[in-house]
Amino acid sequence: MPLRLAMLGMWHTHADGIVRQVVEHPKEFSLVGFYDRDAKVVAQRVKQWEPRLGKLRVFDKPETLLKEGHDGVVVEGRVHENLRLARLALDHAKPVLLEKPAGDNFDEYRRLIDQAQKKHLHVQMIYLFRYMSAVQEMLQRVRKNELGRIYHFRARLPKDLPSYKRYVEELAEYKGGMFFEMAGHVIDMMVAMLGTPRRITPFMAHHHREGPAGFIDNGVAVFEYPNAWASVEVPTLEVAPHSRRLEVFGTEGALVIPHLGSGHLANKNLQPVELYRRGQAEWQTLALTARTLQISDLREFASVVAGKKRPDFSMDHDLVVQETLLRASGMLAVKRG
Repeated sequence: MPLRLAMLGMWHTHADGIVRQVVEHPKEFSLVGFYDRDAKVVAQRVKQWEPRLGKLRVFDKPETLLKEGHDGVVVEGRVHENLRLARLALDHAKPVLLEKPAGDNFDEYRRLIDQAQKKHLHVQMIYLFRYMSAVQEMLQRVRKNELGRIYHFRARLPKDLPSYKRYVEELAEYKGGMFFEMAGHVIDMMVAMLGTPRRITPFMAHHHREGPAGFIDNGVAVFEYPNAWASVEVPTLEVAPHSRRLEVFGTEGALVIPHLGSGHLANKNLQPVELYRRGQAEWQTLALTARTLQISDLREFASVVAGKKRPDFSMDHDLVVQETLLRASGMLAVKRG
């Protein structure tokens, strides 16, 4: 029997990917109802999704939808409203698949996780880079200590300049701007490999000729660890293609993902990883078969909710990621050690 899911919030870009995977895997998942407070968003999604899903059951109130029979809730609204929707789901004893980032108020998110842990309910973040083939390769090799002690992690996750005005419309209300929106993807990986940074130094700026002057469109943050440095770069001014990049350097080797990809959009069939092990004459390139994104997130959620496995990324891990993201974005007091 498929896992029955409700969707609270229909706005987020990633919501369409979730719907696509549910449609393509009907024996595993179904969507039993939808809610969004914005009638324009609902109308747009009905037009977009009904040709694939059939008639949508859209509810006027989230509480009404949460009384329907289902096994879990996907939260895909606007960032500032998602924690309220997630809390409503927990109030109705439903596990939650929560879109990133985890809201814009860390205390509210911490209370949400406390509530989930007390109720023995699972809350899983949707950081969809987690299950990319190249990222899984990187994490597995680091966990096996194949690269030795990591002393440097660098991530570059740009957004395209032609879409700048849309980004301003969607993100100007958040102090951290585009850095806040995107950096969590790679901070998630950084924390998985290096843990909690002891010091964070953010450099958040507006570098575009156009306004608004307060919109962060070129952010860099440096993270200090006992034996390593890490840096994350999120410019919103990119015109060069294929320029998302991850680099991990250790005392026994290094691994580079030269083109991380676009997350929820189309990706090439093969994803290259550049690997060097100490003693080798040259770097080697691994051509990995790309994995379909978001289906892995859904399957992970289903397995954890069913009690078949422990989470790949714990709720405590996600708390560290969110706190680190907010500090690096200038949205929470900077940690100085």
